[in-house]
Amino acid sequence: MHRSTLPIPTASHLIQDLATQLSALNILQLPPESLEAVRLLQLRRLARRIETIIPGHFGHGERTAHYALLLSERLGLTRDQRLDLHYSALLHDIGLLMMPEHLLGTAAPHTLNDYALIQSHPREGAALLSPYSFLQEAARFIAHHHERWDGAGYPYGLRGEYIPGSARILAIADVFDSIASRTHSWDSALRTLRASAGSQFDPTFCLTFIELLHNHNRYQVHHVSNAARASMHSESSAEESVCAHIIRSGI
Repeated sequence: MHRSTLPIPTASHLIQDLATQLSALNILQLPPESLEAVRLLQLRRLARRIETIIPGHFGHGERTAHYALLLSERLGLTRDQRLDLHYSALLHDIGLLMMPEHLLGTAAPHTLNDYALIQSHPREGAALLSPYSFLQEAARFIAHHHERWDGAGYPYGLRGEYIPGSARILAIADVFDSIASRTHSWDSALRTLRASAGSQFDPTFCLTFIELLHNHNRYQVHHVSNAARASMHSESSAEESVCAHIIRSGI
């Protein structure tokens, strides 16, 4: 008999709460810059709540977003494209909330059914987010962030440039942070990326990311460039200016 695929009770309550908050964010009426700031603020909070349920994930969403945005800027993505990528990076593991409890605390699935369930989490995450118009592009990237350049990934087995470009960026940032956090070694993470360029990862994007990190010292990469710091300060100020509105809106 297969184990239940229903989400664990704690996750079920969180999913209901997420739906309520995402619905409020979806219909929120604010000037564009303030709306962007509020949505990012709330999605960061939601990401941290998600990560309290998934062992070893705390901070993973924000770090993944940071690396993804560094690469996206180097590749010349537009502001709107970077925003959708930011949303997707923060929430890319939301589909894990749909996994049964026994899979969340283990390093690897134990049965073929477990493995199939794990492979479904990008699709489940996309399904949770696609009803909200401001997250539809992010949902598409999340659906494909475990595809592989060689076509051996999941859940759809897309290959090469058939995989959305932002999903390819997200895949690199996700794996880099996962390995660097687990091993406490940037070198190990970068070696893994280099070895997987052209098989798991888009070779051009992957080598660009490796070059990008080699050309920045660790202080710069973790605290981002002066321009990005200024952008973050501006975003933080915008967030503070609309906090009262957030409270009044019940978000």
